[in-house]
Amino acid sequence: MRNAIRQWSHTQSWRALGQRLRAPARLPARPLFGRVATPAAVAFGGMLVIALMALADPASLHILPEWPHVVVRLARIVTYLGDSGLYLVPLGVALVLLAVVDLELPPRLDAALRQLWLQLAFAFVAIAGTGLAVNVIKRAIGRVRPLHIEAGASWSFEPFSWRAANASFPSGHATTAWTVIAVVILLCGPRWRPWLFALGGLVCLSRVILGAHYPADVVAGALFGWFATFWFADFLGRRGLVFRQNHDGALALRGQDAAKTLIEAWRARR
Repeated sequence: MRNAIRQWSHTQSWRALGQRLRAPARLPARPLFGRVATPAAVAFGGMLVIALMALADPASLHILPEWPHVVVRLARIVTYLGDSGLYLVPLGVALVLLAVVDLELPPRLDAALRQLWLQLAFAFVAIAGTGLAVNVIKRAIGRVRPLHIEAGASWSFEPFSWRAANASFPSGHATTAWTVIAVVILLCGPRWRPWLFALGGLVCLSRVILGAHYPADVVAGALFGWFATFWFADFLGRRGLVFRQNHDGALALRGQDAAKTLIEAWRARR
């Protein structure tokens, strides 16, 4: 009987989550996505990408053979920080375990666990969603990667070829890196923002050094990952999921002490 009641409770929770996602927003859309994205900012980003295509991309082709071997080796290490699998695999395992394991927690801890699950689910969907979207976009655009073009032909495009060699714009690694940065800032606060921005810049630079992308590609990917993640957070916040809006309209994390509450309870049981 107890197991049946728990199963019913889990089913009700999934139904409630689906209803919240499908329901109209409780709050009106804010003019800013986390105070970082306005129409003017998006327009500026577009002009920046076009300017980089015209000025920086051809120059990067000339510099490509000149990078020292030690820099290239370091770039091969740093570039793994933009691999979506590095984040999706542990997040996916954690989500499955938290969803299927019945820990028989008291109500306060059970509520904290659910909040933590929603936060991890937000991170997983943001990383997977932006990664999937950018992979479709760049294969449809079909920009040829620097390592696969003729000399000086930085504007080479083969749309809808669906080949990895023609998937340069935008950069998937840059998208993932800056999606992760946005997720960490939204979930953990801006404390580590300078270091995160530096790591994100290094991932972008590594893709250029390795000849996988042009400067415009990595900037476009970074902007896409950043803006899309804040848009998704805003979408959830207006439905009372994962985030909420402060009185000034800024996003704030719901259940921000959920992980701390669970850790303290685990320590107390030891």
